[in-house]
Order: sequence, then C-alpha cells, then structure tokens
Amino acid sequence: MAASKLLVLLLLISGLGVEGSSKLNIPKVLLPLARSTKINFTLETTEGCYRWSSTRPEVASIQAVDEESRGCSRKAVLQALSTQPSRLTSIILAEDIVTGQVLRCDAIVDIISDILIVSTTRELHLEDSPLELKIHALDSEGLVFDWTIVKDVDVNGISDSYNSLRVLKFSESTYTPPAYISEMERVGKEGDIILVSGLKTGHARLKAKIQEPLYKDVAAAEVRLLILENVMLSPAHDVYLLAGTSIRYRVLKIRQGTITELSMPCDQYELHLENSVAGPNENPDVPVASLDQSTSTVTAVQLGHINVVLDHKSLRMQGVSRLPNSTLFVVEPGYLAFKIHPGESWVLETGRLYDITIEVFDKSGRKIYLSDNVRIDTGFPSEYFELQESSQNGSYHRVKALKAGLTLIDASLSAVVDDSGKIHTLSSPVHNEQDVEIYNPIVLSPSILTFPWQPKIGAYQYKIKATGGSGNFSWSSSNTAVATVTVKGVMTTNSDIGVSVVYAHDLRNPLHFGQMKVFVVEPVAMDFAPCPVEARVGLVLDLPLRIFGQMEEVENNRAMLSDCSQFDLQFEEENRGVFQLLDERLAPGPDHCSGVKAKALASGYTVLTVSYTHGNLHLSAKITIAAYLPLKAVDPVSVAVVTLGSSKDMLFEGGPRPWVLEPSKFFCNLKAEDEASVSLSLTSPSSHSFNQHWVRATCRVLGEQVLEVMVGNEASVTNPFPAVELAVVKFVCAPPSRLTLVPVYTNPQLDLTCPLLQQNKQVVPVSNYRNPHPGIGCI
Repeated sequence: MAASKLLVLLLLISGLGVEGSSKLNIPKVLLPLARSTKINFTLETTEGCYRWSSTRPEVASIQAVDEESRGCSRKAVLQALSTQPSRLTSIILAEDIVTGQVLRCDAIVDIISDILIVSTTRELHLEDSPLELKIHALDSEGLVFDWTIVKDVDVNGISDSYNSLRVLKFSESTYTPPAYISEMERVGKEGDIILVSGLKTGHARLKAKIQEPLYKDVAAAEVRLLILENVMLSPAHDVYLLAGTSIRYRVLKIRQGTITELSMPCDQYELHLENSVAGPNENPDVPVASLDQSTSTVTAVQLGHINVVLDHKSLRMQGVSRLPNSTLFVVEPGYLAFKIHPGESWVLETGRLYDITIEVFDKSGRKIYLSDNVRIDTGFPSEYFELQESSQNGSYHRVKALKAGLTLIDASLSAVVDDSGKIHTLSSPVHNEQDVEIYNPIVLSPSILTFPWQPKIGAYQYKIKATGGSGNFSWSSSNTAVATVTVKGVMTTNSDIGVSVVYAHDLRNPLHFGQMKVFVVEPVAMDFAPCPVEARVGLVLDLPLRIFGQMEEVENNRAMLSDCSQFDLQFEEENRGVFQLLDERLAPGPDHCSGVKAKALASGYTVLTVSYTHGNLHLSAKITIAAYLPLKAVDPVSVAVVTLGSSKDMLFEGGPRPWVLEPSKFFCNLKAEDEASVSLSLTSPSSHSFNQHWVRATCRVLGEQVLEVMVGNEASVTNPFPAVELAVVKFVCAPPSRLTLVPVYTNPQLDLTCPLLQQNKQVVPVSNYRNPHPGIGCI
C-alpha cells in the first residue's frame, strides 16, 4: 500500500532546567536523517521575545516564526539539514532581547535503525470501534521517535492480509487525528497513524516499512491481529449459586447495533468448564459444577468455584485476553433481603401495585442467583395485601396494598427441589422479616383553585388541605411565577396569568404525591348565585357573588373564581332605606367567591347592582331583594271562641308580600287540624291590602283545634328560595253557658248627651228618635 511521508522524529529527554522564569518547550530534539525530505520541529518559549541561532547550521537550522519588528519571536522552526549517516549535534541558542537570558536546546540528527507498530490491543471485534495503530522509530540506542509529517513522499506503507482488515481514513470515523495526518489524507496519502477495522473473523498481519532509500535496510515492522465476532456471555459477571441449583448461560451477538441470541450449541462456539477448585471439606475429585451442552445449563454440585469459557471452534484462542468467560461460585446462603419496586421505601400507598423481590446473599454479602428449583416461603397478611402474581421459586411477588396500617411480611429460604421433584432441606435455612407502613393516597383539596389576576403580588392566599400519606409533605409549585406554596401548604398567587400545579410529596416516600391546580385568569363575567332574596325585617340576607374567568381547560371555557374577596366592588341600590349593606363580605365558598350582606330595615323591595371596573374591563350583576314584616295574628291574638254554626273573621298582618317580579306566585294557604269540623275561607276587605289577610272560620262541629295561616311565594327563577311565614290561632267551638245583651251604638257621637251611657248597669238606654239594635253575645 503506497504512502508518502516526511518525518520529524522527536526524543523527549529529561535534562537540567534552565534558570530564569522562561524556558523552552523541550531541552533536546532527536531528528531523523532524511535526504529526500526535510524534517522540522517547532521550538517555543513560555514568555519573552528571543533571537534564535544555531552553532552548526549545516546540521540543523533555525528560523524564527511570527517575527516582530524588533527581529525577535517566541517561536522558531528547527530543520534537520545533515546529509552524513552519523550522529551529529547542533546547539540552538535563544537570547531574550530585553533581559539577555539565553536558552539552549540540543538538536541531534541521527539515522533510524528500527521501527515498530504500537497499539493498545491485538484483538478486533467486528463492527467494533476502529483500532488506532502508530509507528514508532528508534535510533541505534533504542530511543523512540515521534513522527510528524510535513511533506508527502510516495511509499508503500501498511498492508493487510487475507482481506480480514480494512484501513480507514480518519475522515471516515469520529476520531480526531493530528493536523498533519488530516493534511496527508486530504491528498490521498497515509501517515504514521492509521485506523483499522475488522471485516471478517480470522487472523491478519500488518506490515509497515520506510520507503526512504536511505533506510532500505531497516526491517519492516509487523503486528498480528485477531478479528473476532462481537459475542459475549450472559450473564457475563461472576455468578453465585447454591448447591443443587443451576443457571443457563446465553451467547449474545452484536451485529449492526442489535443484540441477538445465538442458538446453542452451534458450529462456531461451545461452552467449557475449566479450573474447578473445590471448597474446604469438599471432594477435590468432583467438579464444582456440571455443564449440559444441549441447554448451556450449568448446575452447582459442591462448594467451590469454576470458570465458564466460550471457545471459538475454528480459531486458536489461547492467550486471547477478551475471550468471553465467567466465574461461577458455589456458596452457602447467608441472609435474605427484601427489595421493592417502584422506589426503595417501605412506606406504601393503598390501591397501588408493588413488585417485591426476595434476594439471597452469602455470608460475604454477594448476591446469589436463584434458580426455579429454589423454594422461598413468603407471608403477606391478607388483610393488608392482595397477592396478584408470584414466581415459581417464591422470590418475586406482585402485590396490591389494600388497607392503611402497620404490618409485617416474612420470608424463609429452606429447600431446593431436584429434577425428580425431591425436596432437599438446606442445612442452614435463612429467614427475615420486613416492616411495612401503608397509608391512604395523598389527596389535596380543593382539586382546583381559580383566582382573578390582580396587579398586587400575593393578593390571594389559600391553605391547601392534604389528607392521606404519612403526614409529612414536601410542597412544590410547577410555575412559581403564577403561584407559590410554603412548607405548610399555604398557596400565594404571584404576578403572572397561567396555571401552576401544586404538589405535595410524601417525605417518607417521594413517589407518593398529591396534586392540585391553581389557575390565575382574567375575569370575564359576574353574577349572583341562586340564594334567598326575601328577608324578615331585622334579619340579614347573604347574597353570594360569582365571578368567572376564561379557562380553556374546562367545559364552556370558563370557571368560577375560588376567591374574589380582594375585588374593589361598587354597590348601588335602587330604593334606599329598605336594606342596609353591611361592611362584612361573605367568605369564599364552594359556590361563590365572595358576596354581600344586606340587613332588612323596612318592608319593601329594591334592586342591588354590583359592579367591578379595571382598565377596559367592566363587569356588573343585579339582584332584586325584598323585606317584609313578620306574619302575626291581630284579631284574635291567640284564641277565637265561637258556638256551633257561627263564624269568626280573623285578621292576620305581615308576612312576605307578592314577589315584585312575579306577583302571580303569591299564596296565602289556610289549614285546620280537623278540616271536617271547620270551614275556612279568605275574605277581601273593602280596603284591599296584601299586608292584611282576613280569614273567616265557621264552626261545623263542637271542639277546639289550631288553625294555620301560611303566606309566601312559590319558587321562581328570580326567587328560587322564597320565604314562607306561618301564624297560628286556637279556634274553640263550644255551646254557650249564658247569654248577654250588648248594645251596639251605630253613631255614638250623637248619644254622648245621654247620661246613662256613662253608667255600667243592667239598663240599656234607648233614644226617642231611633230604633235600638241590640247585639247578643254568648258566653
């Protein structure tokens, strides 16, 4: 294979340091003699500006680089010029033009006596990363040369054999070569560093020889490489087994970035057991383990250790360092340990599924592989766990946590079952227990909070309630520009509009958490929530207010704000004097974000308007409210007495008035305890007033009972929770015990001159000019 090279050969030789603060990058340089090429090397000082000179310029010359106007520089190029096939030396001097300090470097020019190829390994795997090979040159004393290419010469460089290798350019790989290698590759040449990759399995030899005529007698360098398939054992790590248990080894092949399993046995590879070492008190004539080639299964026989090796049938693999192999140890169990997934905490949550694994370790803490014929007995309290799935050997279980509380799970490794099904009890069984805490899921309430954006940062705060879990929580917010949360779960709105998710993670198990959402939005609508709008004089109406914000995450794209108590609201009453608006606002609730308290002062109604203005935003809501006097019996106040067949006109005053927006919903209902014994009817007095209610009661059957009068309005859209007032009187129907005659003066003013009217006697005065109208009363 052809290549062109000009070489700079360097020898880094330790020497005496130079006094002063500045020094050269190398005290001695070893350059190869080359007649058809020019070899150079760059000298450099750490500081200062120097003039450069050579004591023997015919052996090695020096030329300043980046020379300043003062005729000095910090760098200079050293070039080998000697043509004699002998070791010659020139001293390079560098003088600081300011301090006069002189630095020295010995430039040695010598011939190359030998070359060799250096690499980190002698093995290549198919489709593995390329292997880098370097050529080192030595003088007669065996000193190493490092080569730097400065000019191209056609040579036959490195050749492969049997087409097992491919020489790569650095430009075809991800490797970064020295600059001179890149320059040589650019013009189609090869340098002293190359990359090789394997094409097929087998052996290959690489040779390299200097084509400089001066060095035609220098022997070629040679390296022998072995190209292998990229295969590995699984498991590749050391394995620990109990006596009587087994493990199946797999052979995996990496091809085109994909791992596939080879079917064993196969034509290329086979497994072997080597170097069996029996443990103390064991039989050294018996192998530690046995191998079933048909299934690639290794069974532990007795305590000790043995090597499991994968051989290539067609290649000589002796001494190959990367031969797939594993060591198998046969040990006794030491203790059990419990492992849980997800997480590593034994603080669990009801309703969740968990994978619980029982692991066995030897007395040195090394994990033992558990085959299917191991028997581990595990106990899960049925009150706390529902067993979903278990492995054959009892080392794995999937469970569901059912109930909150403290409980215990236990496990015991006691036996191994052989191929015939016979149970072999372990001489030293192991047992362990695990404490478990189970809690209910963490729930944050409310699940959603919605607040209006306010120019004031921290306008709204809310204490979020967390239930479930261990009670120790770590609080966090996904968007602190929208809302923050303290370590005690107090949420505070911030400066931005948007959404923030508040999390409460259980400190005992961070995988368990509850969450809720906080929205900060622009308000878009306002109204009053359905509520009572009628109040008896002296009582207070709670008028809940709802303000809505624009939210795409919910139905209808709007949601009620959780708190609007900080709004600067304006109030206006249509009829003043009916209600008094109190300073106290309604606290936010599940169906409202704030509200107004109005105290009824006088009978009547009014329209209350609430409005909010901020910039170009204007919201308003109206509600009609009414006040009424209490319903009471006026005549009689408490008891009405009549005889059989007679009637009594009773007067009731007060109660709710007909609803101003829907008067037809008004009613006045009459009720008797015994409706068959009394006849009730409403009468309309000449001066009609909805504040007075006349009721005529006619006795049909002797007896006494309670009569009820109920006044109110039926429910409607504007009065969804109407007020109803009730008044009662006692109605007595009895036979008279005596008869009294009482005069009824129809015009008392005309009879004031009659002196008998002023006397309380059994005499009834009668006018000479009018006919008497006596009234009869029964007692």
